Amino acid sequence: MSTSDDIKDYDDFDGHYDYIIVLGCGIIDNSIPTDLMVDRLDMAIRLYEDGAADRILLSGDHRVDDYNEVAVMRTYITDRGIPEDVIDCDDLGLSTSETMERAVRLFDIHSAVIVTQKYHLSRAVYLAKHFGIECEGVIATGHTFIAQPYFSAREYAARVKDFFLCLVF
Repeated sequence: MSTSDDIKDYDDFDGHYDYIIVLGCGIIDNSIPTDLMVDRLDMAIRLYEDGAADRILLSGDHRVDDYNEVAVMRTYITDRGIPEDVIDCDDLGLSTSETMERAVRLFDIHSAVIVTQKYHLSRAVYLAKHFGIECEGVIATGHTFIAQPYFSAREYAARVKDFFLCLVF
């Protein structure tokens, strides 16, 4: 999907982009981010504090009132010192491809550092570039996940889907 040059560990990243894009990945009881999400948000906070970008786009699912990923994400990072006025929220970031398409169309994002786990990052960067975003990805680290084989299998299916999506759009 994407080249290894586009994917960095935190220690190897030294770029500056307009945005940090954080992809949603689940919440608990409409108030607690999953460990996957915590790793992504913590990395976004580090990158913002280091000057990697001036703004943050939080993207996630908020189709129903009792499930609001972006509100939970926003609370998490503002509670840790990120200013409200640098945060944009995409409440309909239902998939990685939709997030990247909406980042360009609705938020006019042309350059970004993408934050997600390693297994997901090459597809996220590939899709961002497909929609015209100059970008690199930074690997969100922290937790070890027992469900990683499931995440990897799901990612494989998503790659196939998005490959065909990119042929159409």
